[in-house]
Amino acid sequence: MSKENEMRATSHLNRKSSADSVDQEMRELIEKRAYELFEARGAEPGHELEDWAQAESEMMQQTRLHRAA
Repeated sequence: MSKENEMRATSHLNRKSSADSVDQEMRELIEKRAYELFEARGAEPGHELEDWAQAESEMMQQTRLHRAA
């Protein structure tokens, strides 16, 4: 493998690793917020998908607002 190709491959792996890290961080934030919603409702089971969707929506909204600032 040429030095140039090796550098491209390394760069791609670094970007992928960084993206994976961001994805994991976002998932953890969504998970935490979904649990907060669950607790706020009195820990009543059966609304997991609603809680997750609400938490995901809130996190995406925050991300868009942060990027726009």
